[in-house]
Amino acid sequence: MSLTYWLDAQLPPTLAPWLTRAFDVVAFSVAYLGLRDADDAVIFQAAREAGAVIVSKDSDFLERVLRLGTPPQLLYVTCGNTTKLKLQDVFVKNFAQANLLLQSGEPVVEIA
Repeated sequence: MSLTYWLDAQLPPTLAPWLTRAFDVVAFSVAYLGLRDADDAVIFQAAREAGAVIVSKDSDFLERVLRLGTPPQLLYVTCGNTTKLKLQDVFVKNFAQANLLLQSGEPVVEIA
């Protein structure tokens, strides 16, 4: 099963094409999708309708997935504020396993 990842606004938008190249997955920033300034509820509902995985540092998405269920699934990034290079390193070390867990149906996977 191939997943589509939507990167929330607090993550660098350039991380999406990098994920696509580095891991051969479909990834878009919410800015690319026209949702950069959208409320979390709007992004959540759009991702639900699309069956996408939200990639976010925002605990509001965690609360929504736990309360409302999936879809969408959540790749919860908890490394705090960091540089783009350090963030990419977090993904290099953790994304392959996280992707497998999400493909197996895990509703939330945390990487740090």
